[in-house]
Amino acid sequence: MSSYEIVGIDVAARSLSAIGETVTLAAAYKNDAAGRGALVKALSRSKCRVRVVLEATGIYFLDVACALVSAGIAVMVLNPKAAHHFAEAMMQRRKDDPVDAAMLREYGRRMDFVAWTPPAPKLFALRAISREIGALVKATTAAKNREHAVNATALGTATVRRALERQIALNETLIDELLAAAMAEIKADAELKRLFDLTDSIPGFAAKSAIGVIGELVVLPPMKAKQWVAQAGLDVREEKSGSSVQRKPRISKRGNKRLRETLFFAAMTTARCCPEAAAFHDRLVTQGKTPLQATIALMRKLLHAIHAMWRNNETFHAEKLFAAA
Repeated sequence: MSSYEIVGIDVAARSLSAIGETVTLAAAYKNDAAGRGALVKALSRSKCRVRVVLEATGIYFLDVACALVSAGIAVMVLNPKAAHHFAEAMMQRRKDDPVDAAMLREYGRRMDFVAWTPPAPKLFALRAISREIGALVKATTAAKNREHAVNATALGTATVRRALERQIALNETLIDELLAAAMAEIKADAELKRLFDLTDSIPGFAAKSAIGVIGELVVLPPMKAKQWVAQAGLDVREEKSGSSVQRKPRISKRGNKRLRETLFFAAMTTARCCPEAAAFHDRLVTQGKTPLQATIALMRKLLHAIHAMWRNNETFHAEKLFAAA
């Protein structure tokens, strides 16, 4: 077994449940600065080096993971699906915080440990801004749809119309402010500015789409283009078993939903603005693909292109990307 002290930590919004092997730990710690400090102090008393395994539970794991790494404690951030399937493989039927922490510890004992390195705070800041822009864009679209419905009938009330108009105007003002803040973050950093200029060179990728894609990708560890595709949930999932199960291949949709949504709308615009992309899309439809399948294929193409552009420091070349096979 491992020569390290393996500790599993189940992270909740307000609490941390930690299970070790020999180190003495409290039953639970608060997920605040004081609680995280107490947990770090307890782990630092271990007689051997500590490795911590925890899940990527929303944003709630970030502060505790960063605190542990800052204290020199190695951390592995586990995909929740991996933790879920591991618990199933271990035939674990109970589910509560201590049990989940024990499962994470067991995962660390049995599986290869992959240390997590926190991205720079400025990258998290850019992602937070881009995600808030996305949320406000969705809220604005929903409000505009409600406004259209109210205006479609003479029975709609003027009070609701005015309320929706104010909401839409406020959201659009906030979006503009956040876009300006994101551009300020990008212009203040040479590497982010390079990535933005390269991404923005793709037809259909306006500032909003470029910021959304960059915000989701820059916080990831170094990956290959195919790993980006899987991260976006655009990898193809096949289901075949014997002669009875022969389902049509579908994309997994098991990755980053925000990245996938940003790429979807950008790809539709690229298909309108770039003749080569439009020809690629139409060629797939002619070959029997549905328009949606052709758009998804275009999304994958664009993600591969962004990976190559960032790596090689090259602007977008439609002729190279969409060269007919």
